[in-house]
Amino acid sequence: MISRKCIGLYASMLKSLSRTQCSGVARMHQQVKRSEVSALCRSLLRVRTFHSSPIVAQDKITINLIDRKGKKHTVQANIDDTILDVVLDKELNFESFGVCEGTVSCSTCHVVFSEDVYSKLEEPLMDEMDMLDLACGLTETSRLGCQVYLTEEMDGMTVTLPREITDAREI
Repeated sequence: MISRKCIGLYASMLKSLSRTQCSGVARMHQQVKRSEVSALCRSLLRVRTFHSSPIVAQDKITINLIDRKGKKHTVQANIDDTILDVVLDKELNFESFGVCEGTVSCSTCHVVFSEDVYSKLEEPLMDEMDMLDLACGLTETSRLGCQVYLTEEMDGMTVTLPREITDAREI
């Protein structure tokens, strides 16, 4: 599964590229935001065609999620998915996790990383930092699960949910 961020863009590019060579990709890159190019390219490189139906091969990693009660959940996750995507796709029943559905407006997908994993993550954007300020149990290695995209380097990592949650929409 391609990350939700790229689905619309991916679909429009597939329409443009159907039954043609990928020579149009270079022109399309100019229309894509710079931050989306690398994720999109990784997704497009995995596409294999059979007749006219694209098949997307997914690389998977294993991640460990420690829920609010301390129980460990080990799951297979797609590279380029967010932690929120994984929790929803695997139907993990974490109380109120991601109630804003990834719109960075609630802080219920607040997660805590180990220092070594956190140091490998991209810097959070300002809207994520503002939302984290409202989260319970904030640490130096806190992030919003809806804003962290999984990479190969995260294979085997452990992510912990804080014991308490705050829904910033109710503040």
